[in-house]
Amino acid sequence: MPGGRPGGGRRRIVRIVTGIGGCGLLLLAYASVLEPRRLQILRYQLGVPDLPPALEGVRIAHLTDFHVGMAGTRRSTLRRALDIARSWSPDVVALTGDFVHNGRWERGAGLFTDLARTTPTLAVLGNHDYRDSAQSTSTIVSALQAEGVQVLRNVHRVVRLRQGDGEIAFVAVDDPSLGRDNLTAAMAGLPTTREPRRPTVLLGHAPDIVDQAPPDRFALTLAGHTHGGQLRFSPFKRRTPLELPMIAGGLDSAYARGTHLVNGNPLFVNSGLGVSGIPLRFLAPPQVACFTLTRTIDKTKDADDPERFLTEIPN
Repeated sequence: MPGGRPGGGRRRIVRIVTGIGGCGLLLLAYASVLEPRRLQILRYQLGVPDLPPALEGVRIAHLTDFHVGMAGTRRSTLRRALDIARSWSPDVVALTGDFVHNGRWERGAGLFTDLARTTPTLAVLGNHDYRDSAQSTSTIVSALQAEGVQVLRNVHRVVRLRQGDGEIAFVAVDDPSLGRDNLTAAMAGLPTTREPRRPTVLLGHAPDIVDQAPPDRFALTLAGHTHGGQLRFSPFKRRTPLELPMIAGGLDSAYARGTHLVNGNPLFVNSGLGVSGIPLRFLAPPQVACFTLTRTIDKTKDADDPERFLTEIPN
C-alpha cells in the first residue's frame, strides 16, 4: 500500500508528542527541584586602583533576595549560602533586600544572627519588604536590627576596618524599583568625586540605581532584584526581548545579571537565593558572592569592560 503501513504516521506523531512531553516534564522537574538547590558560589577580585594598603585583601560578602515565605524558596539553600559566607571570614556583609516574600516577617527569616554577631552586616530593603503595610515593614526592620543587622535607608555608613587603619563608605538607598531611593540624601556629607583614601560601595535592591551614580564614583555597586531572570532564555547579561519572564514577573532591569561597568562604576547583579512569582529557576541558579579588594586592575581589558575591575576567581 502506498505510504507504508497503515497508522505509521499516527504512531510517529504520538512518539514525537510523547517525546516532547517527556522533555517538558524533565525540564519542569529540573527547574522546580534541582536548579533552586544548585547554589552558585562566586568569588571576584575587585580592582580598586587607589586602594589604601590597609584595605588590601578586604572581603565583602553579598547575599540577596531571600523571599522567605514563597513556595519554592529552599530554606536549606539559604542556610547553606550563609554558611558559605561565614566560611569566607568576610570583613563586611551586604544584604540587598527582599528578606520576605509577602511583606510580613516570618520566623524562618531570622537567619543572620550568627553572621552579624561577628561581622558588620549592612542591609537595604527590597520591594517585597514593602508588600504589606508600613507596620509590617517596620516589623521587618526591627527584627533584622534585633539580629544585629544594620538596616540603611537613604543614608551612608562608614565602616572602619583593620583595627581602624582603613575604612569603606557604604552608600545605601531604599528600594529603587518602588521609587523610594534618594541617592542625593544617601551621599549627603560625602564628596561627589572619588575619594582616593576611602573606597565607596553603593548598595541598592534594584541595579538601575547605578544609572544615577556620578561617573567613576563607586568602587562597586551591589544589587539583586532580577533573580538573574529566574527563567532565563537569553545568553546575555543585559536585558533582551528574551527576558520576557523577567519583565512579566516585575523583575525588569536593563542589567539582568552578572558584572557590568556603567559610566565607570563596576556593578554586580546577584541572582539571589529565593524565587518569586513561580517556584522555578532555569539557567539562573541561586548565588552567593564574595569580593576581595586589591589595587590590581586588568589593564589588558578595554576601558568599558567590567573585567578590567572584576576578575572571577575559580573555585
